[in-house]
Amino acid sequence: MGRLLRVLMVEDAPDDAQLIVIRLEQGGFDVQFRRVDSAQAMCEALDGPQWDVIICDYVMPGFSGLQALKILKEKGTDIPFLMISGKVGEEAAAEAIRCGADAFLLKGNLGGLIPAVQRSIADVALREQNRRHEQELKDKLTFIQVLIDTLPTPIFYNDPNGLYLGCNKAFEEQIGMKRGENINKSIYDILPPDLAALYTRGEEVAGNGGGPRSFEGTITCADGESRDVIFYSASFSNSGSTSGGVVGALLDISERKRAENKLRYLSTHDMLTGIYNRAYFDEELERLKKGRKFPVSIVMADVDGLKEANDRFGHAAGDELLKHAAEVLKNAFRREDVAARIGGDEFAALLPNTDEVALVEAMERLQQQLQLSNKEHHGFPLPLSLSIGAATALNGEDLTAAWRVADQRMYREKKGRSACTPQFRQRHISA
Repeated sequence: MGRLLRVLMVEDAPDDAQLIVIRLEQGGFDVQFRRVDSAQAMCEALDGPQWDVIICDYVMPGFSGLQALKILKEKGTDIPFLMISGKVGEEAAAEAIRCGADAFLLKGNLGGLIPAVQRSIADVALREQNRRHEQELKDKLTFIQVLIDTLPTPIFYNDPNGLYLGCNKAFEEQIGMKRGENINKSIYDILPPDLAALYTRGEEVAGNGGGPRSFEGTITCADGESRDVIFYSASFSNSGSTSGGVVGALLDISERKRAENKLRYLSTHDMLTGIYNRAYFDEELERLKKGRKFPVSIVMADVDGLKEANDRFGHAAGDELLKHAAEVLKNAFRREDVAARIGGDEFAALLPNTDEVALVEAMERLQQQLQLSNKEHHGFPLPLSLSIGAATALNGEDLTAAWRVADQRMYREKKGRSACTPQFRQRHISA
């Protein structure tokens, strides 16, 4: 017994149908068939059991092979369709193939029937296998897309030319573009030019064997907020070992950056007054010793009457007096100068590239700023009064000595000052 072959015969001539069946049986098939000769009968047959092949006459009374082929296509069923005709030209045969027929044969020459049936069945099986593979791939891609869409980290993937192939919802939300809007767009269409250039350079390094890589940058999100991020990316290859593109992720490190900046700020600034602290002042002093910004002048200042303010008006008033002093020093000196709170009521300032003449001018600015600030703070219980001392060093070896002299002058003034505005005196310190 041969292979079972279920044939739907669309044929108006029973003898011609029987002849085709005999030829199929001679080819080794065990044939089960049904003959129909109208559109309605064909539709009913297609709604029934599955057929292995359809063999259709090209011309029938009130019906045609092309109409039958159209019915099959509308059903969406992939069944081998062989068109057979008694006599027809090449143009009609080409039209049948163009409309989807798997083969076109002449009734007077059925020698190619068996190979055509075998080939058509094999082609349909291959198409079905390809459809299954495509569906499996779609299912996997759908699963992967659902998986990455659940992740809060923005993820994207590009082709070898840097064009976007896809992304997850987190990436869409961050850049403010739907998936369909960024597909086939380049990195320069998505990111700011400077960051896109940095990313591109990173990809070029990876393309030369750099492997997985990461770098930090700042992006502007859809809400207009700038976020600090780390770009993580890696190249992937196709089955033929050719480059498939790049997959990447963005890790938002804005909170970490803010925490780092806050810690950095706290390590160098005084919590109460907001100006530099003693640790930063000492670091700058050591750095200036080894630098080339001489002459360097040092100013020391002590807040007068802090204890009285604390005793009479409370420590909150004393704190305000310290903030007032910090504001005066900060406004009196240049941006490149270092004003710091180095003790409870003591302040100091480092003035690089400042000789004796420039120091005198700086002290005048300080006194002017003090007077102006007291006018602005006239509602405060006690006016701000500062005992001040200063000195100048010409080189690094003199800097510590200058600090000591400035400190001594400040304490002499504090000890001997009267109710009038303190007078400033300074002298040059040499090695």
